[in-house]
Amino acid sequence: MSRIYIASSWKNEMPCRIMADMLRAEGHEVDCFCDPRAGRYVFHWTELVERQEDLAKYDAINFLADARTQRAFREDKKWLDWADTVLLMLPCGRSAHLEAGYGKGSGKRLFIYGDFVKGEFDVMYGFADGLFRSGEVDQLCEALKAEAVTP
Repeated sequence: MSRIYIASSWKNEMPCRIMADMLRAEGHEVDCFCDPRAGRYVFHWTELVERQEDLAKYDAINFLADARTQRAFREDKKWLDWADTVLLMLPCGRSAHLEAGYGKGSGKRLFIYGDFVKGEFDVMYGFADGLFRSGEVDQLCEALKAEAVTP
């Protein structure tokens, strides 16, 4: 079975947790950014500020200068390096897309799952080993089994 890194957004927390549990039930090892059960450090913006609007005080440079975000980066990279497969769950933002690109560029398999909104597309999704619309969970699971890397 596969070692899967789920890349997504906090806006998808519950769907990601559900997907992680389902994939674990299928026999895969799964890292989910919002789930500390596997021992991972889970970072949330509330560690920096109390109100989401206060995030506007940060840009990428001073955000990454904070020790907490550096720890979060190292944690995510550790789990990305551990995985043999990246599952990008849509919708998500730049960070998850960078994780997917890093994973694919590192030789990992990449699957993209979620709502593919009409009028929103990217030719770089052509790097993916499979694209699956919401509701195509069975097809995703079959692709993961068929493509599973065995040590």
